Amino acid sequence: MKKLLPSLLVFMVALCTTLSAQDEAVFNHYVQNPILINPAAAGFADEYTVQLNARAAWSGFEGSPKTIAARINGPVGDAFGIGAAIFSETAAQQRRLKGQVDVAFRFGLGKEVKGVPAFQAAFGFFTQFQRLSLDPAIVNNVHYNGGDEEIMAMLDGKNVFDAGIGIYGTYLDRVFGGFTINNLVADQLDNISGLTNEDGLNYTFLLGQRFRIEELNVNLTPSIMLRDIQDAPFMMDFNLQAGFLNDQFIAGLSYRYLGAVGLLLGTELNGFQLYYSFDLGFGEFQQYNNGSHEFTVGYSIDRNSIKAARDRKAREENRR
Repeated sequence: MKKLLPSLLVFMVALCTTLSAQDEAVFNHYVQNPILINPAAAGFADEYTVQLNARAAWSGFEGSPKTIAARINGPVGDAFGIGAAIFSETAAQQRRLKGQVDVAFRFGLGKEVKGVPAFQAAFGFFTQFQRLSLDPAIVNNVHYNGGDEEIMAMLDGKNVFDAGIGIYGTYLDRVFGGFTINNLVADQLDNISGLTNEDGLNYTFLLGQRFRIEELNVNLTPSIMLRDIQDAPFMMDFNLQAGFLNDQFIAGLSYRYLGAVGLLLGTELNGFQLYYSFDLGFGEFQQYNNGSHEFTVGYSIDRNSIKAARDRKAREENRR
């Protein structure tokens, strides 16, 4: 049975994700990069950021999910943010290619502190286009049921359009959080076609707070993330991260309600970002894989530094 289990699971992953999945696995580095789960975070930090994310779930297991994403986002003027991303994912014989555009409108509320409103917020939305397909080699699988209309359609490729909205904000630059409503278009199409009778809301929620311990020169950031997406297990993450030397070195621990723990290590130095996390599950399936690995590498440029450089250049030209 143990010899047969891996091949059965690979086929089940391909079949189940083909028939029902509407969203790929979430990257774990959303505390550092909230735009990974919320479109309203586009340009929120007033920085232009380019990132590459890679995640290998259940490493060492044949056909395990692997995701690569490239993303860019930044502010447009003082009130808008925009971002774009492209994702590529494989899971067993399934292939997913997705493009996404994020747009956010930023505003401030409350009494100003040091010239800045105490509450900074943004409302955003995303649109995405996905193409789902199956590797033609799936027909050679001994568990393949010939003539399945859904699988035959997926062999030719299936195009899916979707959209969502979100709100993200910070209070005194210490408390942060956001709420995203996912799969707005897919939900309506399913309701119209009668594929689902569920009235539940597909959402992602994030809330956290940064604490400064001056005597230790450490920043502590506890946070919680909830995610309830149709046809996917409910997720609840508890995170605790610590930043040392003004966040030049970051370490963190996570616990996932589904039964997994994670370790995060990272650095932020002169705009350069590098994060690595490792997840290990508690279930019986853990004996068939080596855990999950995730990498993020990126670079950010503060908009004010660009403005300052332009002003210096203008003054130098005026002196000539």
